[in-house]
Parts: sequence; C-alpha cells; structure tokens
Amino acid sequence: HKVSLTLPVNNYRWLRGQDEYDNWHDSGVALNASRTFYLPPNKRVCQDCHMPLEPATLGDVAAKDGHVKSHRFLAVNTALPFLRNDQETIKRIEAFLQDEKLSVDIFALKTEKMKEPVMAINHAKLLLTAGEKITVDVVVRNKGVGHTFPGGTNDSNEGWLEFSLVDEEGHTLAMSGKINDDGHLDAMAHVFKVLILDKHGKPIHKRNAQDIHVTVFANVIGPGTADIAHYEFTVPKELSGQTLTLRARLLWRKFDRKYTEFAFNANREGFKQFDEVPELPITEIASAEVSLQVDTRNPKLANGTTKNPSEWVRYNDYGIGLLLEGDTRGAAGAFERVLKLRPDLIEGPLNLAKTAVRDGHIDKVYNYLKHCEKLKPGDPRVAWVWGVALQEDGQYEKAALAYRRVLEQFPDDRATWRNLGRTYYLNQQYDEALDALAELLKIDAEDRVGHYHRMLCLRALGREKEAEAAKAAYEFYQIDESAQEITRVFKLKNPGANLMAQKIRRHQLTISY
Repeated sequence: HKVSLTLPVNNYRWLRGQDEYDNWHDSGVALNASRTFYLPPNKRVCQDCHMPLEPATLGDVAAKDGHVKSHRFLAVNTALPFLRNDQETIKRIEAFLQDEKLSVDIFALKTEKMKEPVMAINHAKLLLTAGEKITVDVVVRNKGVGHTFPGGTNDSNEGWLEFSLVDEEGHTLAMSGKINDDGHLDAMAHVFKVLILDKHGKPIHKRNAQDIHVTVFANVIGPGTADIAHYEFTVPKELSGQTLTLRARLLWRKFDRKYTEFAFNANREGFKQFDEVPELPITEIASAEVSLQVDTRNPKLANGTTKNPSEWVRYNDYGIGLLLEGDTRGAAGAFERVLKLRPDLIEGPLNLAKTAVRDGHIDKVYNYLKHCEKLKPGDPRVAWVWGVALQEDGQYEKAALAYRRVLEQFPDDRATWRNLGRTYYLNQQYDEALDALAELLKIDAEDRVGHYHRMLCLRALGREKEAEAAKAAYEFYQIDESAQEITRVFKLKNPGANLMAQKIRRHQLTISY
C-alpha cells in the first residue's frame, strides 16, 4: 500500500502514488507521531481493523477459542459485491463504515454581524433573523480510520458531504452534494477524494496511473484530524415564524460516476447483468441534524453551554479543523473552550501552544507549555512543541534536548528525526545532524527534505562527492512545482475543483421557496 510511479512507467519523473503505509505509520494510530492531536492507548495495525476475530462457524482447525481472523478484508469496496448481487457483504461493509469510523457535527454558526461564531449550536437557543446571511460550519472527523479517509485509489473514490436545508413541512429548500439525474455528483459538492490531471490538463478518470502528472486537490482527513465545510445562505423571509432544519450526511460511493461509465463501456462482459450503466450503492457513513427558529426580530445568539465533560472533544475537533485551514484565530477560540471544559487535560493548552507557534507568538507558546508541564510533566507530545518553539527561537541546544525527549517514547517519529537533524545543522553540529537524518531515512528512504538537509551538512563538511549524491536524491524526489501551471488553467474552467483546492471551502446555497 505504498507505491510510486517512476520514469519507465510515466515517461515523466518520480511521483508518489497510493500511500496508506506512511499515512498509518506517521500517525498516532501507530504510536509514531508525537504531534498527533489524539493519542490512542494502544497501537493498531492493519489486521486489527481489517481482519477482526469472528466465529469459526465451520469448525476451522486454525480456530482459537472458537474464533479465526476474518479474511473478508472489509473496507470500503461496495462496488464489487454489488456487481455480484452479494447483499450480505454490502451490509457488512456498511456496518464496518458506520462503526465509529467518522463523525459529522453541525457545530458552528455565524451571521454577517457577528465577530465570532456561535459554537455547539445544538445547545444554544438560536433565533435567526429572516433575510440575514448565515454561515454554518460542518465538522467531519476521522475517529477510527487508521490512515486517511478516504484511502486507496482516491482518483476514483467518491466521498462527499450532502448538506440540506429543510422547512418544517419536510420540503428541501436547498442542497449541496446532490446526485444529479445523470448519476454524477454535484460539481460544487464538498468532496473527499483526489483530483489529478495528465500533462494535457485532462482529469485522470480511468485509473490510468501512467498518465498522472499533477494534483489539483487532495481533500482527505488524516487519523485523528478533522475537516470543515462552510455553507453560506440567506434565510428566506418566508420562513419567519417557522423552523429551519439543517441536515448533513457523509456519503460514500466506491467509484465516481465517470469511472463507472468507463468500466461499463470498456468491459460490457463484466456488466452483462446490466442493460445500462449501473447506479452503484451509496452508503451513509454518519449524519447530523439541527433545527433552528426563524423570526423577523433581531436574532438571539449565544454560545452553547453543556455540563457534559465529553463535549470538549467537539470543540477540539472544530479547533483542529480551523487550525489545518490556517484560521488560527478561530482555532484559538475553540481551544480556549476546551481548556475551560477540561482544565485537567493537556489538550487545551497544548493545542493553544500549537496555534501560537503558527502565529509566531513564542512567548505565548512558552506559557501554554508551562501550563501543560504542570498538568502532565515530561509528556512527549508537549516536548515536540517545546522543540519546535525553541528551534524557532534559535535555542538549538534546548530544542535538541526536547526532540531527544520525544524520541524516548516515539523512536520512529520521522518528523522529530527530521527536525532534530535540521536543528543540529543550524547549530553547526553537522555530524550529529547526519546521524539524525540517517535515522529519518531508515524510516523513509524517499524523504526529500531529509536528503536536502543531508546535502547541506555534507557540503558544510567539505564532502562534496557525497553531497552531490544527496543532491541527486533530493532532486529525484522533489516536487515539480512548474506543473502547477496546468492546474491553474483547469481551475479557471472548473469552479468546483477550484473551490476544493482552497484552504477554506465556502459553499454557496441558493434557497428556492
């Protein structure tokens, strides 16, 4: 599950292909990433999720205590069992996907007049003003997938959010993420997949990996992280005095319509039971719903309150999503709420420290980290942020000590080895830097940043021949930034792709009433 495309395959250059291994290995799920937002108590591997124990009903001689490791390898492929009319397997896959793998939360709302959003809106008593423009934030979190969601062949996979506005009589007033009459998904939907182009600027829709040239966008959710979709609409005046219901559903279809059409037309024998292109099953993975009152008076909006300590996770997920978007101000507001709800946990001050690092507020970072140390002295996740902050502050020896503390518990943390090598280089400790970078390249021999810093260290030591070899490795794995020009032209012609290529995705809904 880790592949690359090289010159003999694509007549172009080295490109990274499918990579579930690194997405798993470099995460909290594998207990290898100190920078993870959520650290599970135990390490999980592929077999834990995809080969769980199940009863050995046929008396398998390999059974232990009446159970064997499942060889169904349940994951996300509902297409193949659909083609052979295997409804039992489809039900098993759907149950697998719906078993705490992902969550959907209609979490925050903001009007044009508000400076800050209302969070936890299901706990808030909201009275919306008819005729006012509203922004609703929907959070999708990867709770239980040990790699990115989605994973695998993401150029043909299709996950998306369906967001709809419904009046009190059940009429759908607006929807984003609708399947059109021709079977294709709404082009402006918030999708979870990858869009790749060939060298001519044409989308890769046939699993023709040899033609892959450049990525337009890759919207996937890493383990323990979150993604946010922002929906904007104007509340109709006709809804005054009524209830407006917001609904969000995370949906999944194993293959997008274009690939299904290609497969059907290219291999009619494989689809002989169908007279036309089949409609592949669509699975609802998770959903959420919130109802709000509409009036013509000024709105009454207040942040939701809850006495349930577990609610801190919702604020944390929202903050994570905002931080990954680059909205550090919004993220800080959410993490402050985490700190208030659970002052006994390090997550609040730790994530505030991560946010302050992004903004370059080193003094704030130090204060938050000192708070963390009082709660949980010597925690390696805190040590990671100490290392980053001290490195940014030019305190290289202290930064190296912090990174070494991380490696005591996370010896295969590639980001820490990478930063440690960089820190030693900046402190002119070139031999120590080379040792750290060697550990990084043991974990991932294709780490281009590792090769780059190795080149710098070798040059500083006057080892020019080795430096040239490191330079060649760096250039081999380097990204071809000039290829982005192809995506620029494509995005101008395809507004949906352009939207998903942005850091912050705002979807406009027009209500028909």
